[in-house]
Amino acid sequence: MESELKRSSKASAFTLIVAFVCVALAGLALVPLLPVKLNPSRTLPGFSVSFSMPGTSARVVEMTATSKLEAMLARVKGIRNISSTSGNGWGRINVSLDRHADASVARFEASTIIRQTWPELPDGVSYPYIQMHSLEQQSQGPFMSFTINAPATPILIQQYAEEHIKTRLAQLSGIYKISISGATPMEWRLEYDSERLRTLGVSTDDIRQAVGLHYKKEFLGTYDVEQGAAGRQWIRLALVPEHDSREFDASRIQVKMKDGRMIGLDELVKVSRMEQQPQSYYRINGLNSIYLSIVAEETANQLALSKEVKAYMGAVEI
Repeated sequence: MESELKRSSKASAFTLIVAFVCVALAGLALVPLLPVKLNPSRTLPGFSVSFSMPGTSARVVEMTATSKLEAMLARVKGIRNISSTSGNGWGRINVSLDRHADASVARFEASTIIRQTWPELPDGVSYPYIQMHSLEQQSQGPFMSFTINAPATPILIQQYAEEHIKTRLAQLSGIYKISISGATPMEWRLEYDSERLRTLGVSTDDIRQAVGLHYKKEFLGTYDVEQGAAGRQWIRLALVPEHDSREFDASRIQVKMKDGRMIGLDELVKVSRMEQQPQSYYRINGLNSIYLSIVAEETANQLALSKEVKAYMGAVEI
């Protein structure tokens, strides 16, 4: 009887050891699939409110706009933390919500507060824009950044990177977003004859207002609609331009003259597209440079992904 118990205990111990070894081997096989990262993920909901105030110093932006918006947004229910940043010509307010807060309800409250507060803000402040923080956006910033330089203008370097590098990198599994910056953006330049404008009774403010109205975007608010089985959902209502804002067709814009008649903008100005005046220069060994930043997906293995990215970038030659 005792010998049978000993054999049974030995068999059960052996079975346990074998099962443990099998589970351990299975775990080792799954290690490459784990999302390895440098920093932990943030999962708390939240949103940010951004606005612009061109030509204004950071101190004035903070005193006249950011502080007012921040104080009003602090009324939103479920806020865990609120912070703000002001810069030259812009401001941003970051709001973190409680884990149990309803993000859609908080967004509705914030949009209502902004709509009520905006008329009290100084002239020149753009309508504040609300951006919700999703898990993908909160995962972290770029996990890899590259500087690309060449003996060419920054805009040509950026175009090459957009067409040849970004499109190839975007095919790699695990990449969430690729950003390219550093080149001076293009702009539309309007040249006019001041004497002709004075004769027609048209000022530069009239032209500026006509262009602004043509491309105006106006937020109307949010509306609760019934979506059948999906239940009730909030939708965002806004007035947007009828035409593509990336193109500038002066013949579609009408300007009012002093006698009340309308005249096409193409009869008043000469339109050309060119690079903006550079505000700063960044060069490495005398070569112009741009920046390429890569953001990984929430579940991506960043260590394995970085090896794939480095292998491709190492073979790139401009």
